[in-house]
Amino acid sequence: MARVYLEFNHNSKKWREVEKSDFWIDRALLTKLESLKMIQRKNWDGVIIIDGKERSGKSILGMICGWYLSGCTLGIINFARGLDDAAKKIASLPDGSVLIMDEGSTVFSSKDSMGKSQKRLIKLMDVVGQKNLIFIICLPCFFDLNKTIAVRRSLFLCHVYPDKKYDRGQYAFFGERKKKVLYKYGKQNFDSYAFPDAEFVGQYFNFEPPFLQEYLDKVKQESLDAVLADALDEGKDIASEIRKTEAIIYGYMRYVLDIPVKEICKIQKQGDRTIRDRLYSYKEHIKANP
Repeated sequence: MARVYLEFNHNSKKWREVEKSDFWIDRALLTKLESLKMIQRKNWDGVIIIDGKERSGKSILGMICGWYLSGCTLGIINFARGLDDAAKKIASLPDGSVLIMDEGSTVFSSKDSMGKSQKRLIKLMDVVGQKNLIFIICLPCFFDLNKTIAVRRSLFLCHVYPDKKYDRGQYAFFGERKKKVLYKYGKQNFDSYAFPDAEFVGQYFNFEPPFLQEYLDKVKQESLDAVLADALDEGKDIASEIRKTEAIIYGYMRYVLDIPVKEICKIQKQGDRTIRDRLYSYKEHIKANP
């Protein structure tokens, strides 16, 4: 794949090809990004999906695309750390801007693929369209998206993956047609990217924009904090459901089957205090739900 070395002319506000520079994009991907800029000038929006395993480098490829599409104006303001933050950014960013939804967002957890969060995201995309924004979504797995986002609203997918030595810097490109086929067959085959073949396979470099450290300190850390908080809340919910289930089981054993508390302790291999706590919860449940 041929590399195109690029330099931005701040006077003309245009990119130009040069023999050598620190910034480059594969020719094939550059053509796709130029097409995206063309349709944006005709008052269309564009949604790009970049996926891959955690820490595979998809945020870097997202930055490269965003840096090119924004004409070197990309900054922390162009990163959304969740739906609420995305809504604020969409409202404040000028028309035609770039917005990147980072991989850490809990919007893209597989358990919520058809849930409220992605339905809210679809509504946000309507506003993205009205403002002619370019929306870059970075997430762990393409197949965790619902069909509306994955197939209908997005223009293409870049699947980032490490090589055999676990070095980062490779991606497989799927255009609109192939992305549609991939979504259908991949979901049927345990999230496989084997069929159809990618439109092309390319490389990208370890891009370090001026705001990189601020991005690592703020965006990445806040995204991580959000994921951890969500995981803790989920763990609390699971634990609560387990306690409710135990209360019903122990209550049935004690008050319906008339098994003494000591016997329940032996059967369930639980302490006396735990059993009595669940029995108290059972009584409260019965009072509240006569």
